[in-house]
Formats: sequence, C-alpha cells, structure tokens
Amino acid sequence: MIYFHVVVKTLIIVVALASGVGGEDESEYVATGYGVDVSFPMHWLPKAKSPEDAKYQSFLKDCTPMRSCVSNEQSRMAMNRDQPCRQRNYTEVGFGRIKAPAAAYAPARAFWDAHRDQKTVEQWPPGNTYVNNWVAPTHMVSLEDRRFQPTGARTKDAIWNGMKPVLEAWTGQKLKPTSLYGVRVYGEGAILATHVDRLPLVTSAVMQIDQDVDEPWPIEVVGHDGRAYNVTLEPGEVALYESHTVLHGRPRPLRGKFFANVFIHFIPVDDDDANEKGVNFNWQREARSRKIPALDFPEPVPSRLGLPAARRAAEANDELARVSGVSRSADEKKKARTISEASQSRAERRANARAAISEATSHQIANGEDFGSDAFSTGTTTALHAAAAGGDLPAVNAELENNPNSVNAADENLWTPLHESVRAGSLAVVTALVLAGADLGARTVGGGTALWIAKQHHQTRVVAYLESIGAPEIADEL
Repeated sequence: MIYFHVVVKTLIIVVALASGVGGEDESEYVATGYGVDVSFPMHWLPKAKSPEDAKYQSFLKDCTPMRSCVSNEQSRMAMNRDQPCRQRNYTEVGFGRIKAPAAAYAPARAFWDAHRDQKTVEQWPPGNTYVNNWVAPTHMVSLEDRRFQPTGARTKDAIWNGMKPVLEAWTGQKLKPTSLYGVRVYGEGAILATHVDRLPLVTSAVMQIDQDVDEPWPIEVVGHDGRAYNVTLEPGEVALYESHTVLHGRPRPLRGKFFANVFIHFIPVDDDDANEKGVNFNWQREARSRKIPALDFPEPVPSRLGLPAARRAAEANDELARVSGVSRSADEKKKARTISEASQSRAERRANARAAISEATSHQIANGEDFGSDAFSTGTTTALHAAAAGGDLPAVNAELENNPNSVNAADENLWTPLHESVRAGSLAVVTALVLAGADLGARTVGGGTALWIAKQHHQTRVVAYLESIGAPEIADEL
C-alpha cells in the first residue's frame, strides 16, 4: 500500500488531549480550535501586518544576528515542508502518550535530583531560532558532563534500555539509539518553535522529569492525520512521537519557573542493523529537484494496537528489572556497586583518590539499582565508548559483562564503541568487541564503517584483522 505525506496549507483542527495516561484512543480527543500556521508559523510565514505576524515579529525581536535568524527560520519551515513528505511513517497518527517506564524514569529523575543545582546554560549557535534563547536561556544537566561520570553514562544507558522496547513495540521496528543529551530545563517565557527533527532522530520520546509551572505547557504536535493536538505531560509521563515527520513545538510562552524534560531518540534499522530503507537521508537533494517519490511502504501500526503494545512493553520491562534486582545474589549486587571502579584506568583512580570526591553528595540510587558516584570523566556517550576510546581492555570486558547490549550503542553521530576502538588502534579491544557481537557494518552519521575509519587513522594491525574477517569498507560521505 502506498503512503505519502501532503504538505498542509489549509486550516486544521487543534485537539486537546486530556492529562490522564490510561486508555487513550481517538474517540477521547476533543476539538477546540485551530491548527497549522495559526498557533505558530510552521510551513509559511504569516501575512504581513496580520495579528499572527505581530506575534511572530515579537518572537523574533532581539534575535541576533537578525540576518541569521531570518535564514534559520526559512530553513526551519523549508525542512518542515520538505522532509516529512519524503520519509516513512511507522505509526498511524505519529504520536501517543503513556506513563514512563520506571526503568527509564527512575534513573533519569535520580540524576536530575542529584545534579539539578549544577545545570549549565545551553549554548545555541548565533541566529538559532528553535528556542527563543535570547529571551529565555535554556539550561542543561548533561549526561555527558565530565563532572557527573560514570553516573551520567550509566544513566544514559539505563534510559535507552528502558525506552527501547517501548518504542519498538509502538512502531513494530527494531531500533538503534542515536541521541540522548541530558535534562533540558526551560524557563519563564520560553518558546520552542514548531519543527521536525533532523535525521537520524526518527523514533523519539520526550520524558517529563520535573516542573514548576503556573499553567500547563503542552507540546503541540501535528499528527499524520493532518490534525494538531496539544499533549500535556506531567512528571513521570512520556510522549512518543515520530520526530522526523511529526511537527512538534511549544508555541505558547512558558508560564512558571521551570520545565525539565529529556529527549530520547532512536533510528529504525533492518536485521543487519543498517538504517531502515524508509529513512531517506537524500531528502534535501530530492527537494532541490522538486522530486516527491511515491513511498511504497507497509501500512503503519494502528494507534489501537501500537499504544497498548507500548504500555505492555513498559510494564514487562519494569517487571523484568524488578525481578532481576530481587534475584541477584549478594555477590552480584556487590559487583554491581563496584563495577564502575573496573572501568577506570589506574591514572583515573589515582586522580580520584587525590580529589577525594564526597560520595555522600553525588551517589545515585534509582529504582533499587546502584548507579555509583560521580567519580571520573569520560566525555563520551557511554561508559563502553569511553573504555573503547581509551584502549582499556579490562574496562571494556567489565562493561560488556555488565551491559552486553551496549556493544552496538551509538552516540549522537552514530559512532559505536567499535568505531572508537578502531580509531584508538587497540587490536585487543577491537577483537573483544567483535567477539561480543559488534556490528562490523555499522555506519557513522557520515556513512563510514569501522574498517574505513581504521584506514584513515593508519591502524595497520586493526585493518589487517578487520579485512581477515570480512568487514565491509564504506567511506564517509561527509
């Protein structure tokens, strides 16, 4: 069956979604008003001197440099028009809301509670208009902050592992992690311009962590049905959405002190862990040539099936985590508490001893699991990435034993631990990752495979080994 998107230029309906989390279906949506290009410019700029134009000009006021601001706005709306119509939809409506799985929310909330007072101002490029940061600066409690390791890396893995089966059940697709930064904190007056996410951010979730607001601050999404919906989240709830094709934003200014949430992103992959064919990275080239191909894809998962499946997956994952935590022996629990020590180099452990970091102020326990204390720096996406990049074989083995699923975890640029290890040149680490199931054909966001990266860094022993086991060589396209 052929499915494709139509760029919507006509007035559509905004639908409010009640704040309850159970048993939602389309019959519970209540029409309340307006839609595309009314609450905020999405596809096209408002008519000059109209009431909508006055609101929009107020939004842009003080954005500098103005020429860059205007250019970014033109790019945002062009992407809104041109990217969705060239991509596959995996679900019927494109979004939903459920109670966040405890396996993901508990560690995220614990990380926020431990480090909320250490947030930093988020640095946006000059002229960036996705958030009106020139009026309401955003803050970040980053999972990659060097001060918060290894807790941050472990928390990131826990969030990904907690959400992955939920989103897979919702979409019916095998997924691979692509991006997870940390807890973003919006302040009074913040506006999030309506947009679609850049690839490879495809199958996504926004998890509400904490808030102090005077009134609800809903995320407005335009579903695959061409209708706009306001989705209100409370702490402990999560919105699932296909962020590459679903327009989403918060066009009304935040009224309150703060609003903290986490964005979690995946990309669908095939059985060989290559990007699923429905993810079209060539959409810009097609847009320039005004080509809109007919997209011949399977029928998307109906909402009446997808959301209940996601809820069941969340419950099953939480139950598995609970039973696993209860069933572990005393020796296993002790091992879990001390595993972070194994992932430190001797130099790092000596530095930590000198620093005498207080465990009482930074120790993190969530949902019955000990995530350790903030004891050393990695500066990378996961603890396994860090160990692989440093050529630390004992740490790699410890991480693989503790979390074998992380062997193919990808950072925001789709670099896996194998990519890091071949760049570092440690044949022992590369071999350990391959034996643990590392994907030899995994490609970075630029398109390069591990063998290609190894050749670029003149790692001759690693190159010889990868070639001997038939690793593919695909060059970076960027």
